[in-house]
Amino acid sequence: MASKSYQGGSLEGLGGPVNVDPYHFGGIDPTLDACCQREIESNRKYNALTSTLRRHDVAALAERRRRNLVTTPSFDGCRCCYDPSSDGHGEYTALLEYKQKQVADAEGKEENIEQEKAEEAEADSDDDSDDEFDYLLDEDLPGDDGLKELEDQRRAELEFEMLKRQVALQHGYGTHRQLHPSRVLKAAGLAANPARSPPPAVVLHLVDPDSIASASLDYYLESELAAKHPGTIFMRSGGRSTLLMDAPIAQKAFRNELQADRDMPSLVAIKDGVVSNICPRLRELCHEEGGPVEPRAVEMWLGQSGVLRPHPPAFDTLCYIRPEEEALMDYLAQQKPMEDERYDCGLEGCSKTFPHEHVGIQTSEQSGLVVKEETILGE
Repeated sequence: MASKSYQGGSLEGLGGPVNVDPYHFGGIDPTLDACCQREIESNRKYNALTSTLRRHDVAALAERRRRNLVTTPSFDGCRCCYDPSSDGHGEYTALLEYKQKQVADAEGKEENIEQEKAEEAEADSDDDSDDEFDYLLDEDLPGDDGLKELEDQRRAELEFEMLKRQVALQHGYGTHRQLHPSRVLKAAGLAANPARSPPPAVVLHLVDPDSIASASLDYYLESELAAKHPGTIFMRSGGRSTLLMDAPIAQKAFRNELQADRDMPSLVAIKDGVVSNICPRLRELCHEEGGPVEPRAVEMWLGQSGVLRPHPPAFDTLCYIRPEEEALMDYLAQQKPMEDERYDCGLEGCSKTFPHEHVGIQTSEQSGLVVKEETILGE
């Protein structure tokens, strides 16, 4: 991070003041020697400054996040949230058919729009040219040095904002993703876990794979609503499988309000690990039973449930992988022994690293004779 000053616990970088993590000198054993006390104070200052730099070093943050990514069949996410062996596996038949229908309808609308634009262009014969003002673009603005500095600062701010948005997406905020039925309730924060705090806002869709309402809801969440609310986690999973595979958690969280054989599909709003609202069979969201959902009704229902958030949590709290765990991984990677280069003796399967020959075995690299033919013939 580029820093210009360090005054009053503030670093100037990324276009504005950056506060250094607080530290204090309390709790130091007064019976220690003065040199030992100074060493403890110096270590606390160093740790505070280092943690601040780690938080605002965009390149280092991006590299650490990249190492923690796992790839599922449909998306890339952080390993603290997703299991590549079970999450993101495929889409159900009703959703695939609904998407194909929407794509076909959209192509027809685009053709009509292009035709209307062509007709408007033919009708509008006036040419409003701005050539007379082009000279303004050729002149240099005053104070180019100061302008370049402002541009650099603004670019750094935008890069950091892009990184924060990317990390939030990697942890499920502002996107709609499919999780395995055995994991989805835990990922939504409904299972007590002292090691991590639950997400602040989750929209959980318990899917009926044969339902048009389910397909239309997932399509709307994926294509529109999730991107409009980057502070909310949107997820889906098979409704019946979820309630049966995680029955103890489901019974405690839903208070027996949802039945696997009766109430699918359902939409669940979850705030801070507690179910705030449930819509069984999507009854309040459809014009008619068995038909597609009404997008406006879905947004209003979720808004009244209090789970549509405009901003994700603090950047430092998104990932559950702690810095000490990352430091341990870095140390283990450095301690990994390097593989020695294998010596090519011509024999397949030989892994010796030093120069050698195999007696009695003729290869492309050796004759296999103890006494060389050249020695016998005196050549």
